[in-house]
Amino acid sequence: MKVAIDLTALLPVKTGVDIFLKNLVLHFGKIDEENSFRIYVNYEDRHIFDHCLPDNYTIVPRSLRLRAIRLLFQQLWFPFDIDGWADVVHSPSFLMPFYRGRQRHMLTVYDMTFFSLPGYHNALRRSQFFRHMILKSILRTDLVQVPSQSTKQDVLNYLPQVSPERIHVIPYGLGHEFRIHSRDEVLNAVKRFGLPTPYILYVGTIEPRKNVASLVESYKTLLKMGISEHLVLVGPFGWGYQELLKKIRSDSLKNRVHLLGYVNHEDLPGIYAGARLFVYPSFYEGFGLPPLEAMACGLPTITSRTSALEEYYKVAAVLVSPTDKNALTEAMKRLLFDDALRAEYRDRGLTLASMFKWEKTAARMLDCYKLLAEK
Repeated sequence: MKVAIDLTALLPVKTGVDIFLKNLVLHFGKIDEENSFRIYVNYEDRHIFDHCLPDNYTIVPRSLRLRAIRLLFQQLWFPFDIDGWADVVHSPSFLMPFYRGRQRHMLTVYDMTFFSLPGYHNALRRSQFFRHMILKSILRTDLVQVPSQSTKQDVLNYLPQVSPERIHVIPYGLGHEFRIHSRDEVLNAVKRFGLPTPYILYVGTIEPRKNVASLVESYKTLLKMGISEHLVLVGPFGWGYQELLKKIRSDSLKNRVHLLGYVNHEDLPGIYAGARLFVYPSFYEGFGLPPLEAMACGLPTITSRTSALEEYYKVAAVLVSPTDKNALTEAMKRLLFDDALRAEYRDRGLTLASMFKWEKTAARMLDCYKLLAEK
């Protein structure tokens, strides 16, 4: 089997999608040394898999990261470069090439919030043209891979003519670095990043869909109750964050809410492990990797009763409506003050997190490639 994978969607600031794509390829290399793979990347990422993959993997740096150049590559150069070579083509970022050639195609769709929550996306991603291209790609591909049953149902809601059998649910995994850390490891992370202790933690992009404003409001209420915890927000700025910054810089929150910005994925486990509580109040997620990472590091976790967050985490996290600030405040208060409850949710989270491994994700994805290649 010959497989071509388009990884030109990778960004220098790694989001959940980037983590998924990189780990997918790395773990392919651990379980498959027989089939031939061409991994197409941007020139800037040409060394990303150096010394990590066996000889049956070829890294092909054909594009540049600039959005316009990537789009031209994905639609023009990529499909013709692989035509006649590949058996299976994987486009893991919503859009497949217009020219499909003779090979079989698999498309990854992470969520359908461009359609259900357009106001939480920038102008390009909520544009009629972009959304039309996504729908056409889903209709034209041979197989759609999604990270949750929630996303699968959303696809079917918008495109009821798609057969459910064409949509395969494959969740993300976890790296072995997300684990319980020793006291010395936690102290080193806290000292390295200058973290105030104790602290409540959020990890994710700072943008409207993540609902960080509600977290800050709930935290402000808790401060009036006399809690000692600081609030630490880890993640890059997305868009629409200006009002949140004004709120954080107000006199009532100054020196209590801390913005760390983007942190390398390798450094996150120690930051997770040092927190007392993890809160992820997102309005909607196709999967939602940070809560799982937090649970694996032993953190009691609060997240939203919605989408894939409820699907995957209802047995191990405290769930609240993302629109109910009072419920979020009460949930944070309970977990901060009730040690027995904290221990219960810590154990629940560790049990759930142990079930998610990148090796399983890669194996199930490889099964999809084989299924397509045999047709």
